[in-house]
Amino acid sequence: MGAFECLRNMEQKKVMEVGGQVDETSVTLAIYGEELDPTAITKVLGCEPTSSHTKGTVRGPRGRPARAGAWLLEVRGISPKSPEELTRELISKLPKDEIIWSKISQDFDIQLRYAFHLESWNRGLDLSNEVLTTIALLGASIVFDVYCYSKTRDTQH
Repeated sequence: MGAFECLRNMEQKKVMEVGGQVDETSVTLAIYGEELDPTAITKVLGCEPTSSHTKGTVRGPRGRPARAGAWLLEVRGISPKSPEELTRELISKLPKDEIIWSKISQDFDIQLRYAFHLESWNRGLDLSNEVLTTIALLGASIVFDVYCYSKTRDTQH
């Protein structure tokens, strides 16, 4: 088989797909603290959490007491909605007052948590300087969890 015939055969069948957007994303603003009162955080932020609990709360019949309180606000989306768009959506629900965030970050641990679900072994994303600056103003650290459900990488490499 000549090189041109090989190329023609490759053009006719899809061998593999590489790259593209993250298939599904969740972005969660998580505020943690031993003395955290979810009702007080809700009042200060002016929006309801997706979920919350206080230190010592037992969730589920086999659950252990929570080591800290938590206030969580989550948004989810699937491609073509990007992690950038979801982050902007989440941030739009929150107050813009830097003094509020400064006080919260002094008393509690603020995290912006991303969960990326990938149907293929190679996906990408980017976050703009504007979004990263806003995250910094919240006093939040960033946490990434990546879940890849692809079977093709193991069989082709």
